[in-house]
Amino acid sequence: MIPHWKRKFVTLWTGQALSILSSSISQYALIWYLTDLTGSSAVLAMATMAAMLPQGILSLFTGAFADRFDRRYIMMLSDGAIGLVSLLLALVAFTGPLSVGPILLVAALRSVGSAFHTPCIQAVTPLIAPPEALTRCAGWSQGIQTVSLLLSPALAAVLYAHVPMAWILLLDTLGAVLAVAGILAARLPVLRAEGSGQPLRVWQDTKEGFAILRTHRWLWELCLICALFSVAFMPICALFPLMSMDYFGRDAAAAAVAETAFSIGMLAGSVILGIWGGTKDKMITMVGSILCLGILLIWTGLLPPSAFWLFIALDLFMGLTAPFFNSVFMALIQEKVEPEYLGRVLGLSGAIMTLASPVGLGATALFADRIGLTVWFLIAGAGTLLCGVLALALPSVRTCGRPGPLQKD
Repeated sequence: MIPHWKRKFVTLWTGQALSILSSSISQYALIWYLTDLTGSSAVLAMATMAAMLPQGILSLFTGAFADRFDRRYIMMLSDGAIGLVSLLLALVAFTGPLSVGPILLVAALRSVGSAFHTPCIQAVTPLIAPPEALTRCAGWSQGIQTVSLLLSPALAAVLYAHVPMAWILLLDTLGAVLAVAGILAARLPVLRAEGSGQPLRVWQDTKEGFAILRTHRWLWELCLICALFSVAFMPICALFPLMSMDYFGRDAAAAAVAETAFSIGMLAGSVILGIWGGTKDKMITMVGSILCLGILLIWTGLLPPSAFWLFIALDLFMGLTAPFFNSVFMALIQEKVEPEYLGRVLGLSGAIMTLASPVGLGATALFADRIGLTVWFLIAGAGTLLCGVLALALPSVRTCGRPGPLQKD
């Protein structure tokens, strides 16, 4: 018989998976629509920033809402608002061709909704699952998201070729409805953190969350290491298509193979982590993952133009290592941070990493073409290895993954 908490977890994440899948399909379709409409890399960059910056900035503050109010209602309101925005854009699309402005506006509004939704869904698991299951749950939730992201490009390609854009956008609205239905069907308990009855004071609550980051030295230093990792690694994701097509001289289909290989690796890593649960000392798993990733990036930077299939193999293993860092980091915060501060800490840590990503993307735009793609992979690999070395060198970070009580400075 499935334990009661597992039924709730599966039901909740089934709805979330369908919502993620429908959102990813509509996002891919809109990107291709903008590409066909404008052919402008600047417009695509603006769309990326519109989808990223609002969530990064607002996440500094939205964790306070997750700690003060019932997280079920925040998730349902966020999902509903995102679905409504997509519905409005679909109605505009039914009247005629879409222009750039409404698409960018919807991307920004969806990002606002995600800023409220993300710290809530991340903070839910510790309230319904036992502490010893948090790492496995993080692996399974990562795997669920990866399956959705793995399927969405192919499904979006088929739909974009045969279905009007308005109907594709309506899928996103349907996904939001299914996400809300999943929350209701899971019959979750009241998802309030201890002390949530206090009045909301956004600025004061955010300052308290930031103080928790600084008070727990291991957490602050680990967040900074993760920000450095975002600067080093996130731009690499944007360079994979260029590596496939420019450096290895392949076509768009080969670039799709590279993207799929990474996703398959992530799925496999998430399943392994979900079954295994990682080492008792979580930092062993995290540091091992990040050091392996750094080595794989450097190896990729040393490949000759004839080694495309070796590049695909390395790409697969990069995806395999990622959940052992990202998911375990999430489980570590869920386990170590007091429940009444968890939403704020998750929001702030997510904001730090999200806002660090444009730094790496900007550097890539300025210098990658000048110094060459393979050199940029070498630099990213060296930066990633530096993150692993820092995690080992800083005593508070090195020991934070051991079983035991929360560490404070």
